[in-house]
Amino acid sequence: MKEKLKTLRWQILRIIMLGWFLPLAVAAFVFMVIVTSRMDIQAKRTVTTSMEKAAEVCAYRLSSCVAASKEASYQTVIKDAYDEYLLSRDKKALKDDVTGFLERQYKYNESFDLTVLIFTDEDETLYYTGNSTGRGSNSRLKYFRSDIKDFVLEKSAEIDTDMYFFASNGHVYMMRNMMDRTFTPFAVIVMELNSESIFESLKSVWAYRGMSIWYQGSLLDEMDAGSDVSADAANNISRGKTYFSGEDKICYLDRERYGDFMYAVSLDRRAINVERSASQAVFAFLLVFVVLLFIQVLHFFQKRISAPISRLSDASKQIAEGKYGTKVEEPVSRVGGEIAELTENFNLMSEKLAEQFNRIFVEEIALRDANIHALQSQINPHFLNNTLEIINWEARLKGDDKVSRMIEALSVMMSATMDRHRQSIIPLEEELEYVHAFIYIIECRFSDKFTYSEDIDDTLLGVKVPRLIIQPVIENAVEHGGTDDGRIDVRLKIYGTATADETDIKIEIINPGEPSEEDSRKINELLSSVDWIDPTEERSTRIGIRNVHRRLKILYGENSGLTIEPDGNGNTKSTIFVKN
Repeated sequence: MKEKLKTLRWQILRIIMLGWFLPLAVAAFVFMVIVTSRMDIQAKRTVTTSMEKAAEVCAYRLSSCVAASKEASYQTVIKDAYDEYLLSRDKKALKDDVTGFLERQYKYNESFDLTVLIFTDEDETLYYTGNSTGRGSNSRLKYFRSDIKDFVLEKSAEIDTDMYFFASNGHVYMMRNMMDRTFTPFAVIVMELNSESIFESLKSVWAYRGMSIWYQGSLLDEMDAGSDVSADAANNISRGKTYFSGEDKICYLDRERYGDFMYAVSLDRRAINVERSASQAVFAFLLVFVVLLFIQVLHFFQKRISAPISRLSDASKQIAEGKYGTKVEEPVSRVGGEIAELTENFNLMSEKLAEQFNRIFVEEIALRDANIHALQSQINPHFLNNTLEIINWEARLKGDDKVSRMIEALSVMMSATMDRHRQSIIPLEEELEYVHAFIYIIECRFSDKFTYSEDIDDTLLGVKVPRLIIQPVIENAVEHGGTDDGRIDVRLKIYGTATADETDIKIEIINPGEPSEEDSRKINELLSSVDWIDPTEERSTRIGIRNVHRRLKILYGENSGLTIEPDGNGNTKSTIFVKN
């Protein structure tokens, strides 16, 4: 080891003499070129990243505008008002209702400067609202009436249910048809977009100078210095990719469902070159400083680092030979602070290694005992299941079919809980076997006071569902589903759709009686709580339904789970959602 350290020391000296002073000028020049090149690469990467982030914000704001425009259809205020008008022919009431709705929905949305609605059968009347800030709403409406209206009415016949964007003389518009239940257009809604608000994030692109927005290969808007990017640039890039047109322009194409948007930003090369020049000056200064500093470092290395490391190497070799607890005795005053700390930590590590290896044997024994205990804990359920099989045969030999069937049902339930084959996801048909076993036991328990019915779509029997998600909910319905005369009625209904790519099924368990306010509060608390429930302090049914709800959330996400609520007919309906 000492020979290796000595060799390393001489290698460092040779590198300093032959590889530092003589070729210093050439090395500095080459290194500066490399750094400059990397700076250009980093600058391009920074521009690309900032462009992508800015484009994502633009796409999000455009999506928000589209979603806001759909509210006019989702909320039936306009359709209802128009239907009422067709009966009463009260134009004032129609105007009040429609204009009021537009103001409530869009007047305070900073993304829209003007919102106009035209009924296709009453196209002479414009229903509109401007932005709360004003922004020349009257002049915008006047321009719309004179130059845009006819185009909108003509274009509405072509776009069907699609969204369409277009621009005219610096105005950017978004339009879509409003459909009735037969998907026949009865109105068209047009929004003039506030380009400065929607595309403002593009100004955050590093070295930004100007920008332009393209839609379907046509220039939609241009701001500041603009960008003379060709419309054919959209053909050079794919969705979510950037494209550099020359050294001072960058484009980003976003293929949305309602059309291709391309954002083009022109760059200020001066901002990039200033940073490069500054970096070169700083590098030259640091180069001179490093030459002087390295002389001091060499001296320090020889005296304060090489010797202490040699002693640490010797000690580590002894530890490698099994001499745990070996220490390095080195006065702190003779070494640097970091080396002193390294020496102290090395000694502490050596002591802990000795303690750790002494502890390994005890831990291995404890682990072995734990494994044995785990194996033993698995014996009891299997032993009990085998015992039930023996009792079942004895009952059959004596001709007691009811006891035999109850034992078989109980055995099915135990097999489900033991999960011998480690299958947490099983076919719905197998899950129903556990349900039927449980129902048989309940029927034997309550006799003619218990009724059960089911309505199951046979095409769903092969759908995979988590094990034991129906039986705990039915058990809860049995416990809480009694009527005043002591009868219990439980109904099971399973329906939905299942394909190779998607599963969307509902499992409904209905029992008489609606939960009280206190029961509803406890149910909501049980299904929304994330705290662990102590099984010694809670009923098994409460733990069971909470377990079903949490397993569905973990396996399939937020669209799946369990709800328990009144059905409006005096019953309680528990619904299991399985969406994947």
